[in-house]
Amino acid sequence: MTISSQFRGVSLAFVTAFVTLGTQILVHRIVSAKLLNNYAFLVISLTMLGFAFSGVILSFLLPKFLKSFSNAVNICSALFVFSMILCTTVFYRVPVGSQVLSSRTGFIKSFLFYMPLALLYAIPFAFCGFILGALLSSQEFATRRIYFYDLLGSAIGALVVLPSITYFGVERSILIFSALLVIGSVVLFPPRSYKIWAVVTVCFVLLLLSFVAPETFFKMNYPENSILAHTEWYGLEYTTWDPIARIEISKIKKTINPQKFNFPCLIGSNHSFISRIKYMLTQNNYAFTFAVDYDGHRSSLTGIEQTIYAAAYQAISVENPRVLVIGVGGGYDILTALYFKASQIFGIEVNKATIRILRQKYQPYFRHWVEDPRVHLIHGEGRHFLVKSEETFDIIQLSGVDTYSGTAGSAHVFSENYLYTEEALSLYLSRLSPDGMLNLMRLELKPPREMLRALTTAVAALRNSGIREPARHILMLTATSSNFTAMLIKKTPFTPKELRRVETWAGQCEFFNISGGRGLLSYPQSFYQTFLDSGDLRAERRRIDEYPFDIRPVNDDRPFFFKYSYWWHLFTDHPIVKHSIPVLEISLLILFILIGFSALLCIYLPLRYLSRKMVKPDAIMRYGTLFAAVGLGYLAIEISLLQKFGLFLGHPNYALSVVLASLLFSTGVGSLQSSKTMSYLKNLRFVSYTLASLILLEYFLFLPRLPELMTISFTFKAGLVFSLIFPLGFLQGIFVPYTLNRMKEIGSASFIPWAWGINGIFSVLSPIVSIGLSVSWGINALLLSAIPIYLIAGLVFPDARSKK
Repeated sequence: MTISSQFRGVSLAFVTAFVTLGTQILVHRIVSAKLLNNYAFLVISLTMLGFAFSGVILSFLLPKFLKSFSNAVNICSALFVFSMILCTTVFYRVPVGSQVLSSRTGFIKSFLFYMPLALLYAIPFAFCGFILGALLSSQEFATRRIYFYDLLGSAIGALVVLPSITYFGVERSILIFSALLVIGSVVLFPPRSYKIWAVVTVCFVLLLLSFVAPETFFKMNYPENSILAHTEWYGLEYTTWDPIARIEISKIKKTINPQKFNFPCLIGSNHSFISRIKYMLTQNNYAFTFAVDYDGHRSSLTGIEQTIYAAAYQAISVENPRVLVIGVGGGYDILTALYFKASQIFGIEVNKATIRILRQKYQPYFRHWVEDPRVHLIHGEGRHFLVKSEETFDIIQLSGVDTYSGTAGSAHVFSENYLYTEEALSLYLSRLSPDGMLNLMRLELKPPREMLRALTTAVAALRNSGIREPARHILMLTATSSNFTAMLIKKTPFTPKELRRVETWAGQCEFFNISGGRGLLSYPQSFYQTFLDSGDLRAERRRIDEYPFDIRPVNDDRPFFFKYSYWWHLFTDHPIVKHSIPVLEISLLILFILIGFSALLCIYLPLRYLSRKMVKPDAIMRYGTLFAAVGLGYLAIEISLLQKFGLFLGHPNYALSVVLASLLFSTGVGSLQSSKTMSYLKNLRFVSYTLASLILLEYFLFLPRLPELMTISFTFKAGLVFSLIFPLGFLQGIFVPYTLNRMKEIGSASFIPWAWGINGIFSVLSPIVSIGLSVSWGINALLLSAIPIYLIAGLVFPDARSKK
């Protein structure tokens, strides 16, 4: 083994892993921009099938692949580029139906229609799997070093991809990452055939054309009934990528008619004001916010006081309030505050791309309020800002703050949201002035779910703070179309004067009315009022249990605010529930069927073939169980840590970078030191025991203390996260390389690609299982579930003295 050969092998592993992880995140962003988050999570999971299929195919073609390694590597790199560009072009252009589905049958048909699109992305990742699988299987390269640089490349990819999105956008970033794989292959293992050189040359020409004219290849065909598909109403003018979402700004072509608009409570009935709504900002073609043409004079906002955005200002007794807005968007909440003569307004916006639009790209349109000395725009996450700030505010406003399209860091979870948990609401209440008010507004479903869950969570937060009659601190207002609701919460009970003022104002507005509260002169009976009338904790719990949907209060361990279904919803004749769509449960069932078929194809059939070779069947089963357990356990720990530390670090993307980089790097170090570590621990089961002990130690002693440390600097927080993750990742990194080396030692190298495929299959299965476990029993349960999985991995490993 020459140093040059070893260097080339580990360098290729680094580059391939770097490109693989980066493009996986980029693919997720693309899918989120066209489809909802549920489909994005499915696609990013199914890309791992590429690795699984490559492992199976490589089991049969490994000798030929290794014999012509240089040519094979360059062919795989070129085919990765061709298939990635082709799949992305097809995905952008393929017409899709409406994502607003009203029946289970419609959802299943839609799901099955999108699955082939998801499976398309398994193709390019299969070619990365060929390269990495061959490197790990080759006797020429040290397994633990290849595995280390594989994980190191993935870690660096996690750090680099987010700034790449910011500076180059997603489409060009995909092209840059793809080009790196081809360049790395050509430089490290030059082709030995003119035909391969010709293929590589065509590949570079295609990359250059795609980079120069991306709109030719990547022109989006939006789903029916989505916002940007309504070209007769909205003209898309500008798009820009943020690591969280794609931000779009559109010109409104026609003046909105409130009588025909789906959400008239958001715009009121003043035609002069409505005519000033000239632009709209959207995130991933879903969440929208209007941008009013404000000329700097208060009179240009007359009419905004008739919208539901003004609810808190109509109720509050404080003059010239200090206001905090979480989620700035097009500035509608800030303009409302300006109309009501707020003394100071702090706007917290998580998307830096949105702030660039406000301050730079569309600065002439937005400058009158952006440059107002009372307005302070801050790039950050709302809850994290409040933890670090000791200031109090008279009004805190959250108006539908989410996109339904999760970040890359949350690709394998079902829309978790830490803005609406008990802990979050308690934090908001603690930052209110004595007479301050929280206004939380959201879309509402029929029958109520979103704001009803927000109500149960608010009541729980108020009770936790020592308030005996939470109903006197809450006031609900709902659109007459019942599709939007505002919840006002006070630290102190609403006074009769405040209630009368709100009643008078709501009575003058035609698009919403009061739907819940105590001490009102009159109010309609509603789900909100029924719950507020419960009177005590026991009655509240009974109403929650009796309600046909899951409206239990959410907390930081179970922050799945948008998951309202139960598993029994799949098999019920309940007159209300049977017409709803249990999206998560149906998705998981379909995926389990698909994964089961894939397991049959990729595991059982090759197992029958390989069992007739030199490896004994019982050894195959034991090695297969180990690789399956590692695939399940590793992703369970990764996903739970991403969720745990996302809130702590202050931003989901910080978790994506810090957690993934820390975990992958430490796993790589564990791989590199696996032989030395095993010389001390002697048997793999002792690695399992140590890992289980460390998980329990951190779970009981360190993780509960994270909220107390959220105010320290980001550098120290990142260092703390790294120090907590490193020992876990180090021990996890021992399993795969040590087992692969053992397989080489006993003459079972031909079994390695198949084991690689097993690991890939269960890496696909793990996110699906993790979702079901996390939303049903919480993130802590998901983390602890890794303990028995890794114990199985250690206990099934053949004894070192065995020659099997």
